Amino acid sequence: LRRACQASLDRLGLDVLPLYLHHRPDPRVPFEESMGGLKDLHDEGLVQRVGISNVDTARIRIAHRVLGSALVAVQNEYSPRERKSEPEIDLCADLGLAFLSWGPLGGMRQAKDLGSACSSFADVAAARGVSPQRVSLAWQLHRSASIIPIPGASRPESILDSLAAADLELTPEELDLLK
Repeated sequence: LRRACQASLDRLGLDVLPLYLHHRPDPRVPFEESMGGLKDLHDEGLVQRVGISNVDTARIRIAHRVLGSALVAVQNEYSPRERKSEPEIDLCADLGLAFLSWGPLGGMRQAKDLGSACSSFADVAAARGVSPQRVSLAWQLHRSASIIPIPGASRPESILDSLAAADLELTPEELDLLK
């Protein structure tokens, strides 16, 4: 962790990393030990804040206990197709952590097929005259104030469509349909 952190600092030309994300737990190292290593980097002033990724509620609780207020974010996959992180979203809300949803449109290769794969999202989108992708992002923003979707985009139109999701107010009936 220390070598990777130092390499990031060097590449970015920074003295401190504003947010350092631990992306994948190492199965050869106890998770609590990895969190202790991140706590050391924080205490030494090399990282301001810490995020963890690809974790369940048990690991979030361990990280929160070890890192305290240095832990600010959890990054897990979450989309209309991939909803297994519901408990983690709720725990993040309870602990005051940001939940960064990666793959919020189902992944880059599957994003364009979101409407055909998730008909309720296509139905709401058609009724509103917007894309199913916009509905997906708006649905996540309505799901919890802790969620920050991180969609990828390769076209300016996709970026603008994603931004417009922040202004799409879904009705309670639409939200029920999207459950």
